[in-house]
Amino acid sequence: MQQIRSKSTEANAYLSELKRPEEEDNVKWASRALKDMKLHKRNDWSLIALIGGIDVLSFRSRVAQSHLRNDMLPSYWSDALFLRTGGNALSAATAINVPLLQPANGVFASETNGVVEQPFARFADATNWPNMALIALPISEEKVEQKITDFSQNRGALDALEHIVRWLAFAWGVNAAPNPIHERTGLPSACMLEAAFGGAGLDLTPGLETRASCPEAIWTAARHWHDYYVTMGKKSPIGRFVVGNTYEIDDRKALPRP
Repeated sequence: MQQIRSKSTEANAYLSELKRPEEEDNVKWASRALKDMKLHKRNDWSLIALIGGIDVLSFRSRVAQSHLRNDMLPSYWSDALFLRTGGNALSAATAINVPLLQPANGVFASETNGVVEQPFARFADATNWPNMALIALPISEEKVEQKITDFSQNRGALDALEHIVRWLAFAWGVNAAPNPIHERTGLPSACMLEAAFGGAGLDLTPGLETRASCPEAIWTAARHWHDYYVTMGKKSPIGRFVVGNTYEIDDRKALPRP
């Protein structure tokens, strides 16, 4: 999968790192990040969170997205969440996504196109999810919520369950299943966000089709397509991120090849 590159010469200055003390969980960090972002007219913005886990399924997802990076290193991110806040504090927010592992005790996945809503606090553990980015996008939460509802009720537009099955087959190594990225099959949560934001009037990842989206593509767009949003008469994305887990890969430190 290839993504059209931005013509911006510098990274988005409004997307910056925010360190996290050891005792701070992800909800507290995100609450502090939101305050630090100083959003003007909060109701005009929607919030998404990118998370990066350390379990094997997250690892496989992160490595699969390395093909979208120039350095070919694993992505920081394994999933993407839409945060429903209703204007309230993030401690009371819910997270909407399309998890690869569907809840065993929830609504049958085919009824909701795989869309699941759960407390944002479910992702509070910074040990399990050491990487997080909170990104504000210049469109109202209510508009995006409605499009997510439409997505959950219409598998015909984009069948997220097909994406789930393909990603699980790859993650589990089923019969040499190929990397879904190479087949333009994005991670389902990112595809949900792409469809919802696009339907609400905001192109989340310019230069990439909806069904091929993934957290790494969203991250790249927020970092490098800020000029595009300005030329379209919109504000640049604003965000904060923290990376607590990378993979120690460095060719410069490797032993010489025989």
